[in-house]
Amino acid sequence: MNLPAMTTGTWTLDGISFNTGPDENGFSYMVKKHKGWTGGPPSRPELIDRPSDHGAYRSSNYDAPRVVELAGIARCTSWADRDALGDSLAGLCRDPDLTYALTRTERSRTLQAFVERTTGTDVTEMPDGFTVSFNISVIASETRKYSTEVKTASTSLAQAALLGVAWDGPAIPITGTEWDGPAIPITGVVWQASSGVSGVIDIDNDGTAPTPVLFTITGPPSGTLLMPTISDTRGNVLIYNGSMVTGDVLTIDTATGLCLLNGYQVGGLMSRSDFFEVPARTTLSVQFSASGSADGSGLLAQWSDAY
Repeated sequence: MNLPAMTTGTWTLDGISFNTGPDENGFSYMVKKHKGWTGGPPSRPELIDRPSDHGAYRSSNYDAPRVVELAGIARCTSWADRDALGDSLAGLCRDPDLTYALTRTERSRTLQAFVERTTGTDVTEMPDGFTVSFNISVIASETRKYSTEVKTASTSLAQAALLGVAWDGPAIPITGTEWDGPAIPITGVVWQASSGVSGVIDIDNDGTAPTPVLFTITGPPSGTLLMPTISDTRGNVLIYNGSMVTGDVLTIDTATGLCLLNGYQVGGLMSRSDFFEVPARTTLSVQFSASGSADGSGLLAQWSDAY
């Protein structure tokens, strides 16, 4: 008899889906109990005993790696298949150089963390000949869980409004203004031909932990973009102290601090690199600008809610 599928509380890890009913091999996996996922990560306080007084000296209390345990049963439809069923569990997350996405679909969202083995996966054969019990223990060095929904926001380079009435006299004495609208036909006062571009995007994090952002800047269709700059309303600034032309793509990952121009590392050309994150339950405004105008240059931001 197969194990039933569930609409929520489903898991995936290294190609195996749990609580989703039988797979193409007729194997079904059910997590009956889990630990370390729902709560917050453990802390790692740094305390040094005071040699001549009560208590201790403290340092920043950062999160420790998150350990997640999944315990349950798995079942196949024939005695002959049970060895393969056990092997599928024992072979989870075996590459020493990789981390694996552990994903859980909950009632209102799907979250994931990137994990690796912390102990061997325990697999025990049950007397019925069709079932095994398992206990899987994995560890996430990045303690946050991220929504699988990737949010995006984009803008072109900030630029002032075009045309209209421009001031053309000194402040003292006041000598008037200069017409900067179309000469023919003269249709009256044209305040501006476009509203300009603010170059501002809003990045919202609905999660309970700060989240990093991946920025992608594209070069202009023509001309040269000089010193593209990303700044936020909290005073953080990212400045690439170089130039970009047509076809260039610059990526800045505030999670890792990695800066790539067309796939090559250019971190040494960052004259300012405040690799900021969006605080929990906050919307952060970010502006894209440069030292000179290069119409058509664009900024794309990508991020996920973090928990």
